[in-house]
Amino acid sequence: MGGSGLNMSRRIRRTPYTDKVEDCGVSGFTVVNHMLLPKLFNKTVEEDYWHLRENVQIWDVSCQRQVEIIGSDAEKLVQIMTPRYIGNMKIGQCLYIPLLDENAGMINDPVLLKLRITIFGYPSLTLMSFCGPKG
Repeated sequence: MGGSGLNMSRRIRRTPYTDKVEDCGVSGFTVVNHMLLPKLFNKTVEEDYWHLRENVQIWDVSCQRQVEIIGSDAEKLVQIMTPRYIGNMKIGQCLYIPLLDENAGMINDPVLLKLRITIFGYPSLTLMSFCGPKG
């Protein structure tokens, strides 16, 4: 990882797949949630783009997290953040939901899972592949 351009410290963690990613020729990383996220394999971003368009890729997204939202207003909170209607979701169903800011700019694009109804009668919604809203 000598050419990554990052100054490594104990605050930045390697993922279980970092060694393999390096073996595949990664040439750049960024940091998300204190973990390495590979960002460049070819010489240019354009070459990476065309490789993605024309080939199959497996990505190391170990930095992404899941957030569970529980409570009487859980669905209302999630609905405020996305233009996708989630009111008809069934337990076990997943939806792709873009999360937008106040200017309709994309914040994130997680998958929403309606996991269960809690013992208190509240829905349990899990945002998967989530990097966090603006704070």
